[in-house]
Amino acid sequence: MRQSGFTLIELMIAMVVGLTAVSSVYALGSAMSEQFFVEQRVASSQGTSRVATLELRQDISRAGLFGTPNASLVGGPGINRFEPTCDPTAPELPRLGGGNGPMGAFQYYANEDIAVLDPDSVNAGARADRLRVLTSMYLTEQLLVSSTSIDGETIVLQTGNQAYRRTFAWGSTAGPFTTGSPPDYLAGALNWDTAWGSESGSWKGIGQRGARAFQSGSVLHIETPEGRHFFRSVFGKGSNVENQIRLVLETGDGLPIGTACLPGAAEGSTIAPLQWVEYAIIDPFAPADASNPDDFLKFDGIFFGDLADTDSPIHNVHALTEADLLEAPNRVLVRRILDATDQSVKANSTQVVAEFVTHFEVSFIIDANSGSTSSGSPPLLSHEKGATAEVTVNGNPERVRSVIIDLGIRSPLEDPSLDYNGDVDAGIVPTRFEVDKDAKGSARVRHLRIEVPVMSVARRNLG
Repeated sequence: MRQSGFTLIELMIAMVVGLTAVSSVYALGSAMSEQFFVEQRVASSQGTSRVATLELRQDISRAGLFGTPNASLVGGPGINRFEPTCDPTAPELPRLGGGNGPMGAFQYYANEDIAVLDPDSVNAGARADRLRVLTSMYLTEQLLVSSTSIDGETIVLQTGNQAYRRTFAWGSTAGPFTTGSPPDYLAGALNWDTAWGSESGSWKGIGQRGARAFQSGSVLHIETPEGRHFFRSVFGKGSNVENQIRLVLETGDGLPIGTACLPGAAEGSTIAPLQWVEYAIIDPFAPADASNPDDFLKFDGIFFGDLADTDSPIHNVHALTEADLLEAPNRVLVRRILDATDQSVKANSTQVVAEFVTHFEVSFIIDANSGSTSSGSPPLLSHEKGATAEVTVNGNPERVRSVIIDLGIRSPLEDPSLDYNGDVDAGIVPTRFEVDKDAKGSARVRHLRIEVPVMSVARRNLG
């Protein structure tokens, strides 16, 4: 009788075929898993880049809006220069590193934050510029002046126009300013609650947008019907009377009311509050100081034991620091509001617009003939960046025609299979970033370039 079954050779062949099939499935699954994480990292960097470009486009495109590209070059009709007879001192903004510069649409500092971005100087070609923009963040229209006090130190806004009603939400009930649980966002260190909180019981129409726009530390721009400009960077909100907004200038810094520079009581003049916005790269784990007052990545208190408490369970296992709790080092691009009087960062105004930044380079399309004393000069355009652009932009911000942003966002972790090529040719932005010089591999970098025309600056004829 013949017996059925498998021979040894048949079993070996079956095992080989089975192992091959299993290995193929495993390899395919591993490749698909790796591809999934790669695509996830790409999608994350793309999302971060889009958010950052939205913020940059909005602020840059509105640079000089309701202001002027260079306040020292404006004057009365037919006089495109500053008029010392109307204001004894040309309006200025403090510069990074000391001194003052023109109160204009832009300030730029080449590679100012490179020591923060690349402290070991191992990433050739990486840039970390700093950009400042004077713009109207909260309002899209100018308001009208009703009248001023005799000394020119109190300005009363007109209440009968739609711009005023939209700005201060006329007719709506004013919400709480320092009450509630948690307190609403007008409470805090921005001086909104101090300036506006007492109004909630006496009248309606304290819109958050208006309160934000007229917070302390902004720049007040007044333009007369005759075309003369006045800038005041120190002002506050006075007591309102009969539901009118009253702004108070610093004592002795009032407008020249009743003169040829400002006839009458400034009726019909337009007024706009401007904010000074800065884009900078910072270390989110750095201790709070003047450049980072928010200390916004502070982890103490959110765990069972305080990080500073050596008796906590966390410290018993490992002496953790705040930087251990996220991928580090992580350098972020922030957008924050500066005080126009002393360039300090306004508390609670810092916003993270991009994480894991590897490259932030700002360059400019410059019109060398803009602001020239010779009228009718044709545009003379050039592309400037680095130290050359810093001199041009900080001295003559009215020459900027468009701003070009190069932004690099890396994957959070290094890939050991990606060697870093440190020999990068001049002018070539690397697509890999060395996060830890002592570790093998590097991080992948996604780069994005945008160009933002500055129409608010270009349309101002200062030539």
